[in-house]
Amino acid sequence: MILNTARVTVESDKRTEFFQTVSDLLDRIKTAKGCLGFHFYVDTRDENSSLLVGEWETESDLERHLNSSDFAILRGAITVLSTQRDEFRALIYLGGRQTATNRAGMTAISSRM
Repeated sequence: MILNTARVTVESDKRTEFFQTVSDLLDRIKTAKGCLGFHFYVDTRDENSSLLVGEWETESDLERHLNSSDFAILRGAITVLSTQRDEFRALIYLGGRQTATNRAGMTAISSRM
């Protein structure tokens, strides 16, 4: 399984717009080929901070998502509405080893706990 994540913080006056955009996209992304799940979490200590987590069957499924119009809309909303964001990352579990890859293509491997 491959995970992609994004940690996003928005201004309080843009929170409703951001949440609405993400909510509108959730069902479409969840039905994409190879999507095992797509989740939107809000930080309990900071309602303006959230975490998006996508679970994908294969790397090609994730790549298809990253090249989709739904992702373009999501990325645009994050870019325009956020004050702080982490890069999207993919975590690939390979037989007890975890490989982390960021969008720039840098990779790190560590033991799975």
